[in-house]
Amino acid sequence: MDSILSPDDFGFMVKLLGAAGGMGMSIQEGGAAVRRKDDNSIVTQADIEIQEFLIRELSCRFPTMKFIHEEDREESFGEVDETTLLAVIDPIDGTAVFSMGLPTWSVSVGIFKGFTPLYGFVYSPGCRMMFHNDDKAAYLNGVPVRVDRDMPVEAETNIFVTAELFKNYTLTFPGKVRNLGSTALHGCLVADNVRNRTLAFIGRSYLWDWGGLMPIVLKAGGSLRYMSGKEPDIREIIANSFLLTEYCIAYSSAKFDYITDLFGSLGRTK
Repeated sequence: MDSILSPDDFGFMVKLLGAAGGMGMSIQEGGAAVRRKDDNSIVTQADIEIQEFLIRELSCRFPTMKFIHEEDREESFGEVDETTLLAVIDPIDGTAVFSMGLPTWSVSVGIFKGFTPLYGFVYSPGCRMMFHNDDKAAYLNGVPVRVDRDMPVEAETNIFVTAELFKNYTLTFPGKVRNLGSTALHGCLVADNVRNRTLAFIGRSYLWDWGGLMPIVLKAGGSLRYMSGKEPDIREIIANSFLLTEYCIAYSSAKFDYITDLFGSLGRTK
């Protein structure tokens, strides 16, 4: 399939995420006002302002682009078919840690053609990490990254998990179990496992949380599957009000069973 983005477009996207991250840092340093949405989740000034900024800039660059995003989503989403140029936006992934003044949040944009995730752009300014992919490779700060699919598992190996996982599963694992607060950052760390020893991230949340990380992990040679072994179906996720239908694993190992055995450990508690 021919690329839907030009080399200049990739440069534009990296700069755009850099600018959005800079906006977030400035708002965070000034003390972001926090309010509760109807579902009791947190939203800040940065979520709204960065989302508006990204949509405005992307619309100017790509006039036919459609959008799926977290804030005010009912106002923006239109029908998607196999040819739709689609941006899946999370302006602040990790709003809770952002509101706490912590650095492990990120800005995430996934570029899809219809129901196929093609390109991801995830920037964590507090961690100084810019992940993205093009048609050739995945990158961290412009340097290609590729997963080690045979990485040994030991005491310093990392698994990242969503915060509520322990309400539904028990987990034993010989390494470190962590949560930084940003789904997109968790997933991208899988793509960089040669340096940071990350074996997997497991979680269940919304398409905007996953939209940027999916193409990056896949282009780096990693994998994405639900706990059942099924691959995520974007059409199905959209039909499910943008919520992933199961817990999903972004992982670096060559063998899915190897991952589930390490989770095995993963038995339902309810």
